Amino acid sequence: MVTVKLICGEYFVPTIFSPNGTGPSENNTLKVFGKPGCVKDYSFVIYDRWGQKVFDATTIYLEWDGFYKGRPAQEGNYVYDLNIQLYDDTMLHKSGSLSLVR
Repeated sequence: MVTVKLICGEYFVPTIFSPNGTGPSENNTLKVFGKPGCVKDYSFVIYDRWGQKVFDATTIYLEWDGFYKGRPAQEGNYVYDLNIQLYDDTMLHKSGSLSLVR
């Protein structure tokens, strides 16, 4: 019998992004970096400065394009809440702030 253990490593949320269509394409969306194969359950929520939810993802593959209700979100500061349950049932929680720059 062989047991394989995935080494999942860190999950990283950038603190700034610029969804304006210029520059490197990686800067046009905001996503969580990490190994998707390790994720059992996932929640990533972004709020504006008034506490309004502007983005919600239940899979690590979803990225925020900087739009809210079909329109470009305002430039400024946002906060996020990230919860990940790994396949070994380890729970990861991160929260912090990020900036949207146009």
